[in-house]
Amino acid sequence: MNIALTNSKGGVGKSTVAVHLAAWLAERGMSVALVDADAQNSSSTWLQEASPATAIYRLASPDEILEQIPKLSRQFEALVIDGPAGLSEVTRSILLVADLTLLPCGPSTLDLRAAREAIRVVKQAQSIRHGAPNALLVPNKLQPRYRLSREILETAQTLAIPVAGGLRLRQAYADAAGQGLVVWNMGAAAKAAAMEIEKVFLEIQHHGQTSNIDAIAAKG
Repeated sequence: MNIALTNSKGGVGKSTVAVHLAAWLAERGMSVALVDADAQNSSSTWLQEASPATAIYRLASPDEILEQIPKLSRQFEALVIDGPAGLSEVTRSILLVADLTLLPCGPSTLDLRAAREAIRVVKQAQSIRHGAPNALLVPNKLQPRYRLSREILETAQTLAIPVAGGLRLRQAYADAAGQGLVVWNMGAAAKAAAMEIEKVFLEIQHHGQTSNIDAIAAKG
């Protein structure tokens, strides 16, 4: 299963989700690798500290993505691909090799606009590939009492892709990046974040399994 993190805008939580998802899958016994396709290399630097045993690959160009991802897919049960901000050729190449793409979306009109643009490119890839990749919107940095967060969730329901349970705006996620940890290894102060992100990952896992079933059925 190739799981990509894509969006047309930075700062929406791609690296946070990518690092935690790669570590979470590895801790559950899967052979997993993180593919860092973002020039900043923030997710690979973070994961080296948070989960040193997890394999990391840095791929910078569309050709590397298209040539190396299929090879890596035969070596690992799961690849978590952290794409760059923007809808570059690298992002488009990632969508041509991903089974599932996650679209983190922050609670602002600019974030939602960026998500719409990303969904448009995902739809183009799905048309080319006759279905894949499946897609899942992941609302992030939500503030339950903040009107715009509620509006974003309501608007997200109208988009043409499924929506996962959201992640709240929590200091624990920022602290995890600074400390080179994942939130479930940060003690009681990050317990709420750990429970929340695991719930989202269980949704992603279920969505990915359903995608595989659908893909097999389509081939049949």
